[in-house]
Amino acid sequence: MVVFDLDGTLTPVDSLWRYLHDAFGTWGQAKDAAQKYRRGEISYKAWAETDAHYWAGAPLAQMKDILEEIPYGEGVREVFNELRKREVKTVILSAGLSILAEKAAKELGADLSIANELRTEKGRLTGEVIVKVAVNSKQEIIERLASQLNVPLQDVALVGDRGFDLPNEQCLKIAYKPKDEVARRKADFVVEDGDMRAILQYLI
Repeated sequence: MVVFDLDGTLTPVDSLWRYLHDAFGTWGQAKDAAQKYRRGEISYKAWAETDAHYWAGAPLAQMKDILEEIPYGEGVREVFNELRKREVKTVILSAGLSILAEKAAKELGADLSIANELRTEKGRLTGEVIVKVAVNSKQEIIERLASQLNVPLQDVALVGDRGFDLPNEQCLKIAYKPKDEVARRKADFVVEDGDMRAILQYLI
C-alpha cells in the first residue's frame, strides 16, 4: 500500500486552505488564526473551523470551479496507473479538504481518500468543517488503515513533502520534493526530481 500526501505532493499547491483563501479574498482575515496555530495557541481543529467559517454561504459550485484550476504534478497519473497495474493499494491522506482529495482519488484511480470535510446545505457551504485529519494525526490513521486493509506496516510506503507526512518508522518513507528538514531526516529516500515517476524505483 502507498499512502500519498496531496497538497504539495500530488499537486503543486502547498496548501489548499491558503489557495482557497486567496481565491475567495479571505486570507487577510484568516492569517491571524494561521499564526496562532503555528505559535501553538490553538488546535488544528480550532484553526480549521475558523478557516471554514470565512467561506460560509459560498456556492459549492464556485469552489469546484476553483479546484478545476489545480493541476497534478508531472508523472502523477502515470505513477497511479503503474501501481494499479501491479495491484498496489493507493490512499490519498490529506490534512487539506475532501472536496479535492475525493476529486483526485476519482481521477487518479486511488482506492481511498481521507481528508477534512466541509459541510454544505442546499448547494452552499455552511462554514462548518468535520476534521478527520490533523497534521499530527496521520500516524494513527495510517496504522488504522493498514490494519483495516490487512497490510503489514512494513509493506506500506509513505510519500509526502513534509515531516508530518512520514510519521511511521516501520513504513518505507519517501520525501518527495521535501519542504522541510524534518522530512529529509525521516525519509529513507529523498526524491527531488520534478517527475513523480522517479519514486517508482523504490516502490516496485
